[in-house]
Amino acid sequence: MIEAGGRTAQSFGLNHLLGQVYMLLYLGRDSASLDDIVQALGVSKASVSIACRQLQALGALRRVWKKGDRKDYYEAETDFRNLLNNGILRELGKKLDSAQVQIDRCREILNAESGTSPSEERAHFEAQLSEAERYKNRISGLLNNPIVQKLL
Repeated sequence: MIEAGGRTAQSFGLNHLLGQVYMLLYLGRDSASLDDIVQALGVSKASVSIACRQLQALGALRRVWKKGDRKDYYEAETDFRNLLNNGILRELGKKLDSAQVQIDRCREILNAESGTSPSEERAHFEAQLSEAERYKNRISGLLNNPIVQKLL
């Protein structure tokens, strides 16, 4: 199951280790420290630490403390609705916002260099930027659609 979690993460374009760490914690009965995860998966502590931070940013893990122990412990978010709404979709929204910033910046550069680019090349680049922006807007619209929000 842990290996399947890694392959599933990869199929979504994420690091294999993220899926393995999540699945290990999801299947576990108790929270686990970085050392516990390292021992179970046989990977470096640095890799596990990075994976845990990324999973926390996605809302897939939360850090917990054990009384009398200074180590950080982690447990998986098991409420998939919460994981989707407060983690994955929030991060996707940030990436879409960043994409718009990059599209706008490319347009600024294109406009600043309008005399140096051949018009055919410029027209192609503008069309590509417009298409990218349309897709970004469609995805944003879908994510912000009240019906989709209700379903999630």
